[in-house]
Amino acid sequence: MITGLALINEAEDRLGWRQTTTLEDTTLRPETRKLLRLLNRVLRSLQVADDWPLLRAEGTILTLAAETGEALFTLVANDATVTTVARTDPADDDLVFDDSYIGRAIQIGSEPTVYRIQSLNSTRSIELNRPWIGDAAAGTEEEGALTFTVAQDQYFLPKDFCRPNGTWDQFLEPYGISAVGPDEFARERRGRGSTILTAAPERFTVYGMDAGQVYQVLHLDPFPKDQQILAYTYQKLHPTVENDADRILFPASHEGVVLEALLYLANRDYEDDVKLEVVLRDFVREMNAARMSAPMTEDRPQIRPSGQHRVQQRMRWGAGGLRYDYGDYFDRADVYGMPR
Repeated sequence: MITGLALINEAEDRLGWRQTTTLEDTTLRPETRKLLRLLNRVLRSLQVADDWPLLRAEGTILTLAAETGEALFTLVANDATVTTVARTDPADDDLVFDDSYIGRAIQIGSEPTVYRIQSLNSTRSIELNRPWIGDAAAGTEEEGALTFTVAQDQYFLPKDFCRPNGTWDQFLEPYGISAVGPDEFARERRGRGSTILTAAPERFTVYGMDAGQVYQVLHLDPFPKDQQILAYTYQKLHPTVENDADRILFPASHEGVVLEALLYLANRDYEDDVKLEVVLRDFVREMNAARMSAPMTEDRPQIRPSGQHRVQQRMRWGAGGLRYDYGDYFDRADVYGMPR
């Protein structure tokens, strides 16, 4: 693997610029600083072109089991603070909070609205994400206990998560959980009403960030009823090249592609970010098209016709009521009028 510094030096040599001895100098020349910025843009764009082994990582999601029962709640209309009171009989259902409850959904009594636990005041007091709009409750044995459901459907993906290996459809496919878009996910929820439904998750989507804007959020539906470990593989974000020892985590065979993309942008001197992204997208598209062509080591060019094309050719060359398949004959480019 080549270092970012070596790649920058190679680019500067090709451009006829003075080479850089270190990237860690606080007074980098403007042209070197620009090359470094472009290099990191190229790395982020090229990593969507394929599943790179050096950027492959494994992750797990531990779903939390839903909690149901009864508890003594103190609820005040138009107030986001909710408290619970210990039951007289310790054997009765109860609800005691800790930090793990932050972010979970909660539904209390007959009130159909689903709330989120926004923060923790104490083991007996929480703040909801919006004021309570249901009836008030005194939190006493005389007033009676209220039913509750607490469940978690939102889980953070790793900080360095870029995308799944393969496609989103394959992400949680081994667990029977299919990928849907955020809009379809929201329609499913609305169509069912606001009640928390707990069961084995059937669908997921990814949108939004956590409160600190660090982690992408994966949403599951229905709310997981039981604890389960969901293992998956993903592509990490390519680390930002900042120091002399930072390496390019693409195969050595693609170092030339990274260099060509860097020179492609540097020679055009793009300053507009939107135009830069368009150019990079076109470059990735061209690179993908080139990678799909026949390898140079093959003794003849080949194409991969669709089943429909194959059937058409077999019908054309069949004899009487019999149809013959001449091995790879119909995979040859010249059969379709293409030069060999």
